[in-house]
Amino acid sequence: MPKKPVKKTLTTEGIRALVARPPHKRVDHFDAATAGLCLTIGPKAATWYVFRRIDGKLTRITLGSWPELGLQGARGKVEDIATSIAAGKHPKAERAREQAAKAEARAIDHDRLVERVGKAWSRVHFPTLSKSTATDYQRGLDEFTTHFAGRELGTIKRGEVKRFLDTVQARSPSAANRAAVVIRLLFGYARDRYELADNPVVDLKNPAKQKARDRVLSRAEIRVLWHACEAAGYPYGHALRFALCTGQRIGEVGALRRSDVDSDGEFWIQTENKTKKRIDIFLAPLARAILKSCPKIGKVGWYFTNDGDVPLRKDIWHNSLRRHITPHVDDAAKALGLPTITAPWTPHDLRRTVRTGLTGWCQVAPDTAERVLNHAIGGLRAVYDHADYKPHVTGALQQWDAELARIIRGERAAVISIKSKQPNPARAGSKRPAA
Repeated sequence: MPKKPVKKTLTTEGIRALVARPPHKRVDHFDAATAGLCLTIGPKAATWYVFRRIDGKLTRITLGSWPELGLQGARGKVEDIATSIAAGKHPKAERAREQAAKAEARAIDHDRLVERVGKAWSRVHFPTLSKSTATDYQRGLDEFTTHFAGRELGTIKRGEVKRFLDTVQARSPSAANRAAVVIRLLFGYARDRYELADNPVVDLKNPAKQKARDRVLSRAEIRVLWHACEAAGYPYGHALRFALCTGQRIGEVGALRRSDVDSDGEFWIQTENKTKKRIDIFLAPLARAILKSCPKIGKVGWYFTNDGDVPLRKDIWHNSLRRHITPHVDDAAKALGLPTITAPWTPHDLRRTVRTGLTGWCQVAPDTAERVLNHAIGGLRAVYDHADYKPHVTGALQQWDAELARIIRGERAAVISIKSKQPNPARAGSKRPAA
């Protein structure tokens, strides 16, 4: 204990007077009304302590600083410490536990910052997605975390999220829907790991109602587009024609490397795709001729590229169609004596066109047509059926190649519709034609 303690009943007014004239050296003022309570006043600060004998050892325990902790508060803390000692709890050990809990809480609060939760979620979730989906999700995540940067995720209210989505929807309905998906997944991830009290977006709906696209190019439009792509040349015209030959996603077509084609040049061994499952795409004569005409640019070996270093990404096509393909459409239609293409279309519509042509013009079984497009087959079939369907896909693409060649030459479909084959019931006694 101090050599010359000052002991008297402390009052708030008296303490204020003492602090107003701080000494050059620290002086301990013991409260005569509370055993062991001491206010140490120094040149710069005043601090409350209490002295207690614990396990035979006199221990000084810090209570807090004046004036943040007043006289009554300090006396109340002394009573709490006496109760803890009587219960066999060491005050310093209890304080250490409290400080550890506070430090953990601060760390959790720091980890709950929007940008940190976003990074943690992307590290866990994005590896399970295809590259294209992960890229789309990253755009939505970046926009959300930038808007709410520095905020703890648990403090963001539903109304704030809705207003954020309204601003995104005003710019792009599809981007707003993508952002809504990202936000739902992000909050679901955080609630299970950061003990969020509430999930304000658990039933948040996509803000934009988007109509499912049903655009399919007619035979005449396919013919016009093919000739327009020939006029446009490499790389955009080549890539679009190749997509029309194979029915594959434009992003996967753009990322095709020479090393992805087998040594015989017959199959595209596709392993990097949305379903993350290998599929061997047969390269029929039209597709093979397109690849053969692609110049070798760069060291990576991309088939479709501008500079040899970067492939044709799927997000460049909106501007690329307008700049490189559309200017040739009218001239191609005029040269062929056909109407020009007026209805809007996208590269993905070519994929839908191939799928429709496989079943409609080539009479390929719907199940096989789905596998040509490498659509995921769900349900029990996905559990039990692990065949690669390579012969089926090859046969379907051979049929489509022959049909596409007829379209380019301006010939009618080799297969007439099933409906036209049915006998006319109005004609009594008519014989059913052979299938």
